[in-house]
Amino acid sequence: MTDHAGQQDVLSEEEHQDVLHRLILPAATRNAVPQKRPVVVVVSGPPGAGKTEVSDLVQAALARRGGAVRICRDLYKAPHRHYPALLREDVRTAGVRVRPDTIRWQDEVEEYVRTHRLDAVVESALASEQEFRAVSAAYRSSGHRIEVVAIATAEALAQLGVLDRFLAGEFRYVSWENQDTCTAGMLRTLAMIEKEQLADRVSVVRRDMDPVYDNELTRGGNWARSVAAATTARAEQLRPWSAKQTRIFRRELTRAEVLVHDERLPADARLAVSRDTERAAAAAEPVRRIAQPLPGSPGTGYHRLSTAEHRWAFDELIAPVHLRRAKFRPDPVVVYLVGEYGAGQLMAGRMVRRAMRPRPVRIEPDRLRGAHPDHFQLVTDSPRIADELVRPDVEEWQTVAEAYVREQRSDATIEADYLNVDDFRLSAARFARADYRIEVVALAGRAADSRQSTFVRHARALELDVMTTLPTQAAHARASRVAAEVVEAAAADPDIASVTVLDADLQALGRDRAAPWALTAESLRPYTEREAARFHSVQRALHGVLPRMREEIEGLAVQARPLMPAGWQARPVEHRPGPARPLLPAASLRPA
Repeated sequence: MTDHAGQQDVLSEEEHQDVLHRLILPAATRNAVPQKRPVVVVVSGPPGAGKTEVSDLVQAALARRGGAVRICRDLYKAPHRHYPALLREDVRTAGVRVRPDTIRWQDEVEEYVRTHRLDAVVESALASEQEFRAVSAAYRSSGHRIEVVAIATAEALAQLGVLDRFLAGEFRYVSWENQDTCTAGMLRTLAMIEKEQLADRVSVVRRDMDPVYDNELTRGGNWARSVAAATTARAEQLRPWSAKQTRIFRRELTRAEVLVHDERLPADARLAVSRDTERAAAAAEPVRRIAQPLPGSPGTGYHRLSTAEHRWAFDELIAPVHLRRAKFRPDPVVVYLVGEYGAGQLMAGRMVRRAMRPRPVRIEPDRLRGAHPDHFQLVTDSPRIADELVRPDVEEWQTVAEAYVREQRSDATIEADYLNVDDFRLSAARFARADYRIEVVALAGRAADSRQSTFVRHARALELDVMTTLPTQAAHARASRVAAEVVEAAAADPDIASVTVLDADLQALGRDRAAPWALTAESLRPYTEREAARFHSVQRALHGVLPRMREEIEGLAVQARPLMPAGWQARPVEHRPGPARPLLPAASLRPA
């Protein structure tokens, strides 16, 4: 754009003042009244951060004082006589070409507010430190209380917000350079505001007005708390997203991609923002969750943590709590505890640790799952599949924890909850290369008994108003199969020192080469009369406590029935043949 063209876009002084006094000031000040102690609230954030929505809420709050003037440079584009034609000519430069007039109109409206002591809500990107210094001094001289509300949001969401607004028909184009300048400039200006005490109050909020920081000058002229507006806003920009936020962003991004290629939009408008969706997606990479396929509806989940959040959880939650017992041993030992869900891992783990030297490290999936930010809510919402949804992160944490133990050369117990036997082989091979003595302890039992134990634990927790996970039948069958494969592989592996199979009473059933046979034999061992009576007594109790799961509970009895004593077997249906009827002679069948 040449200087000559720019001069043509600027209104004459007479027309500029006419628009100001005939259109802009009457519309802006019609609901405002002079105040004894006027307030100006500066709502700041980069383009697309949601300043309009937050400003609406602030203005509604100030309406209780008699009304406030809304001040925003974008509001003054529409009254400009050249703006519609400039939009049709090039949406990317229209805003820049009317900027000389819109800047003047904003300054003049603010001067009117200060002169008449009106409350005001100012939308600003806070991109310039020098500009805010001048604005602050002007409002201080007019007796205004100055409050700053900074909207902290991820750069990807702001970029998508700009795109959504543009595609909605506003055609307020924001260049990438301007977007980045405003994002970085707001942080510098916030730091300067607190350092030089240029405002009476500074708040940082999310785009939904959820507050994350608030600070105010006391009567003594000091801040009520340590200054941290800029660092808080930056931390919020980098805060990892939840699964819900990632899902919403992905859905909105897909919608924007469709609209960008909508041929009903002007060609130059589509061209102006054709790459903005890719930029928003790139900006989301550091904070968004990782998509993972799900076996059922909706088919895709976002419970996989981002790289930064995954590492933070291990460094800050897992290592200091669960790995702090690591102690160097010249001859370290690792014991794998193998068994299907409900086989009694808790008691067996305690026994194994008591038999070991003091301070072995415990690596258990249940403890690792607690570090996942979604697991608690998933257990409440989806107790049957909660563990499976966070499994990818838990498996990575377990791998890193095992590496940490090997590096410290500490004794350890590992509760093996592997998806397949190859994962066990890989883990054991790593400990073998680190010169560990490797032992495997397997828990044997009937599948129906162990499944019933999971229901009992779930029912007892519900009585205490606590929700716990409850593995599905498919997950239990997989765990049983993998446990058998692990025992067989361990018995044949020369690097594994011992393999021991224990029953429900923690008595040894078989060792080493006999371990696979002992595991299978115990799973097929018939019930005694006493065991059968106890099993069905628990079944009756579960029917009463878990009525919604009655069909699945009845399936436990069906699963256990082949191993039940004769008295507990289903009574066969008796068949008594009726009297024999002689066949009629063939001649009698002929027609007369």
